[in-house]
Amino acid sequence: MKLASSDGQTFEMRILGYQFPHLETELYDSNWLIIAGEVIHPKGSWQFNAPCLLTYEAERLASWIDLVAEGEPPPTSCGFVEPNLEFRAVGSVQQPVLRVYFRLEARPEWARRNRAWHGDKLWVEFPLGELDLRSIARQWR
Repeated sequence: MKLASSDGQTFEMRILGYQFPHLETELYDSNWLIIAGEVIHPKGSWQFNAPCLLTYEAERLASWIDLVAEGEPPPTSCGFVEPNLEFRAVGSVQQPVLRVYFRLEARPEWARRNRAWHGDKLWVEFPLGELDLRSIARQWR
């Protein structure tokens, strides 16, 4: 999945594989996915690799993006068991944006050390009018 805005912010993530490929029969641990992420933020760029999503959370994210694309009032956010990433649809009807928030292992090294960057204060955002959400959801699936 790749998101890009006209102001140069980008977020790309892809599935590298399973965190525990040898645990095929475990109901929970067999579903953890290692996510590779690349971010271009106004304060700098970074990459991360972390077990951010379960397989069914990856599908839920695609379904949430489809709801945002339909213009229906979706749940305002799509978060996950492991709180490394969160997606939010925010803003007014005239200027809605999709924000991706970064926490824990998905944050850059410089933000982990800086106490001013706690919680929801580190994100990239993308005007919805600049995104082909249906294509993004389809590619993510």
